[in-house]
Amino acid sequence: MKKKKRRKRIIKLFLFITIIILIILGLFFVSKNFLTKTHLLETINYQNYGHITYYDIYGIHLNFKGNFQNKDNAQNLKLVLTDGQNDIKIPWKLTQNGNEYEFATSNYINDGINLEKLNQGTYYLLIKGKLNEENIYYSLKNNTEYKNLEYYSLTKNGKNNKIDINWDKFNKNSILSFNIKETTLPNNVYDFTIDPGHDANDAGKLACSNGSPVTNSGLCRSGTLYKESDVNLALAKEIKKQLENLGYKVKMTRENKTDTVKSYGHMGAATTANDTKSKFNLAIHHNSSGIIGGSSSLKGLELYIANDTKLDLAKLFVKNITKYANTTTSPKDLDKVTDGIYQRFFTEDEIAEEQNPPANKNTNTIYYYFLREVGGIATHAYNDGRYENMDENPYYNSNNTAESYLFEMGYLDNVQDLRNIQSNKEGYAKGVVTALQEYLK
Repeated sequence: MKKKKRRKRIIKLFLFITIIILIILGLFFVSKNFLTKTHLLETINYQNYGHITYYDIYGIHLNFKGNFQNKDNAQNLKLVLTDGQNDIKIPWKLTQNGNEYEFATSNYINDGINLEKLNQGTYYLLIKGKLNEENIYYSLKNNTEYKNLEYYSLTKNGKNNKIDINWDKFNKNSILSFNIKETTLPNNVYDFTIDPGHDANDAGKLACSNGSPVTNSGLCRSGTLYKESDVNLALAKEIKKQLENLGYKVKMTRENKTDTVKSYGHMGAATTANDTKSKFNLAIHHNSSGIIGGSSSLKGLELYIANDTKLDLAKLFVKNITKYANTTTSPKDLDKVTDGIYQRFFTEDEIAEEQNPPANKNTNTIYYYFLREVGGIATHAYNDGRYENMDENPYYNSNNTAESYLFEMGYLDNVQDLRNIQSNKEGYAKGVVTALQEYLK
């Protein structure tokens, strides 16, 4: 009996000592990190700032542009994220004119600092150089109209990181901090959004299964009638299912054939992605040549991308969709960048209209608004309410938006394409999802 009591006392004492040691170690590491960061902040040169003139989150990437006057003639200048102990070197492009530097983290809107790769902790974005063989750090000032940013990482194993990118002060000096903590997504935040093109009020393209013409009343003289809006929805649902099977949280702009979707305003076709803070927006469409008979030479995949888009993900979409859907890329040449990838550049008239918006012009936004209007300042969104009978895009001037792609999966009035689309939506969806997996891995 005495031995049992003694054993219990020893176990309790051991547990007590272990807890005390863990507390001491925890306090040691916390105090060490605090002192390290405080030391870093105290040694930064605040007399010579770098100036940020542009910054933007597009999808999973954060991009900066700015300038810096190297008054100290510091050598080996770098852009770094640092916690005072470890530096993460951020690639940047420098243009030098004497001691004046212009810099940008990338020339592409979907490139720069990959926020998915940052570990938890507190970091500061600084310019680092060498002066008299010693490290020297320079802080950054915000010369834009934009303030703090908030980013939720993509869901991994049911968990996410929340990144608060804040323009802070240290002893009244400007400092840009990244505070990264583990979290789960709020109810209104999603990883991906999918927009099945058109809706109950707009069927989009119509096609007959055997290639016969659609009558003026919207019917087929023979064969089965297919509405693009329905075909888009069926594929979008399959993509959503496959993404959710991987643990992602997915929001669609509509779930049923009877749903209607406005273009703008709250939870519209071009705004749901940014209402829900999603990282990627997939607009699902199908094409039509307008040639009667179902044997048009136009067939296959066309993927439309926004301006200044790096092609890594786009090429993966094309590779995997053609593979798993057993389809081809379109032979169309207009606006073609490379096989299967298309980019509609702004015309001179559109640029002039953007610079000098007409008063009360009654018009529709350009067809590829899924790309331009979703991307905010990165893609030169411009629907600021100037148009009658069209809601303003609340994100036209946003610097925190989703990366968007518009898929024209095939030609509904090409009988071969239509049959493949109808029988193999799982393959088309697998191509989309596999591409995302490869890219995010």
